[in-house]
Amino acid sequence: MTTAAMFKPKATLETPHAAPKKKAAPKAGVKSMEAYEEFGKHVFWGKNAAPYLVKHGLKPDALKDGSWVKTSADAVADAVFDWAVDNGASVSCHWFQPQGASGVRHGQTGQVHDMMLKFDKDMKIKKDFKGKVLINGETDGSSYPNGGLRGTHEAGGYLAIDTSSPIFLRGDTIFIPAIFVSYHGAALDEKTPLLRANHALNTQGSRLLSALGMDVSSGIIANIGLEQEIFLINREEYYRRPDLQMTGRTLIGADAPRGQEMCDHYMAALST
Repeated sequence: MTTAAMFKPKATLETPHAAPKKKAAPKAGVKSMEAYEEFGKHVFWGKNAAPYLVKHGLKPDALKDGSWVKTSADAVADAVFDWAVDNGASVSCHWFQPQGASGVRHGQTGQVHDMMLKFDKDMKIKKDFKGKVLINGETDGSSYPNGGLRGTHEAGGYLAIDTSSPIFLRGDTIFIPAIFVSYHGAALDEKTPLLRANHALNTQGSRLLSALGMDVSSGIIANIGLEQEIFLINREEYYRRPDLQMTGRTLIGADAPRGQEMCDHYMAALST
């Protein structure tokens, strides 16, 4: 290298010799996701719940096992309370869907609100939120379809937390997804039959798939998707239906005798 070359100034941004600096190409999809950065922020689950659960001696994923309602309800309640207060909430609400909410009375939910704070005898604010308050509640069931035939004092409706759905925050209130049942366990809401159906599907589906040699150790989880209806047809009737044989679905037949606008239409008796 010559002496002149050794002392030749390097090109910088301040010199005319500098080449224009190339801008880093934006990562694909990053800009489009910016609007969703706050998604799930007010849901007590996953990374939002983990630090609060650990603070009270629980594992970060303690909520994944619903048995916490029996073993560590008070610790979870303390974690939920701290999370709620840090986000400006002071009210808890057991939130459920009474009978008719998905049929005649679309979108009408039941809500039981309680303060999570109270005053002591010295008028100092204290926490009033324990595990038993988190996992259970009570309300009057006399106004619901299968409660109206009884006296109000005999029509108690009982709320229990649904551990398959996360607690969420809205305004100054945390909403605790709950089910609503009678004293003897009769469903007074729309969610209890769904959860029972999921349980039955998991139990019987696991039996079937295990018999077929499949690994179902993690259980069967039902997800919302496109509606699929499966009908079992006698072999003799199947051979009388070329549409079923050739396409695997019904192509020949009359229209349904009734529409499907409401559940009482959809579940009507079969025509003869």
